Amino acid sequence: MRIISYILLFVCFNITVNAQAIKQKMPDNTSIDTTAKFRNELFRKGNVSFGLKAGYTQSNIYGSDITYIFADKKTNNLPSFHAGVLVNSMVGNFFWLKHELLLVQKGAGVTLHDSINGNYSSTLKMLSLDLFPFSPAFHYKGFQIYAGPYISGLLNASIIRKDTLGNYFKDKSIYGSGSQFENKSKYLQKIDFGINAGIEYQFPFGLFFGVKYKQGFTDIFQYANSYTFNDPKNTNIKIYNRSFLFSVGYSLVKLKK
Repeated sequence: MRIISYILLFVCFNITVNAQAIKQKMPDNTSIDTTAKFRNELFRKGNVSFGLKAGYTQSNIYGSDITYIFADKKTNNLPSFHAGVLVNSMVGNFFWLKHELLLVQKGAGVTLHDSINGNYSSTLKMLSLDLFPFSPAFHYKGFQIYAGPYISGLLNASIIRKDTLGNYFKDKSIYGSGSQFENKSKYLQKIDFGINAGIEYQFPFGLFFGVKYKQGFTDIFQYANSYTFNDPKNTNIKIYNRSFLFSVGYSLVKLKK
């Protein structure tokens, strides 16, 4: 809820700024209601647009400590999905701000090991709510090139394991709980942050396509207050998120070219 509140506050701030700019351009002798005129100017001319998007996510994890958590030195891409809402704010003819809130499934194909089953293939899945508060964008004739920060809140997670009989099951304990101890359990961080960059093209009738790259900077495993590898100098596990998002969407208000 806190993440959703942040994006609503940020959108309201941008709408207020645009409202002041539009109000200054209005003649003082007009008899039209100020609120109605602001609304018409803002949305009819495309200063702010709202949209929906969804698509395919190709995610993975990387880092120097992959072999500490998983049994193999490599991981595989995980095909998944994303969906959410976006807001575009026009600051100038070519300078825009993009704001997005997306539900994203991510993770990786990994290899686990235990004394009974040996090495076996597994899948780590994470479901998160990703906020892209502001991504400055260069806009030209329907094209947008943008980059900016993101913050992500983990909603759910699981990993596929084998029991003593060799049967696969979904283990949700990797999400973590208050009863787990960091020095005995390796579970996932609840907050991630990083950068995103992408390109997008929107047709005049509102349909758009785009691709985005996300790079996480937060160690995704919760181990910050305990010693890793029994080394007092190494207090975190260096494994991070990264994803490609291929999206299609529709803008509810047509943008200026």
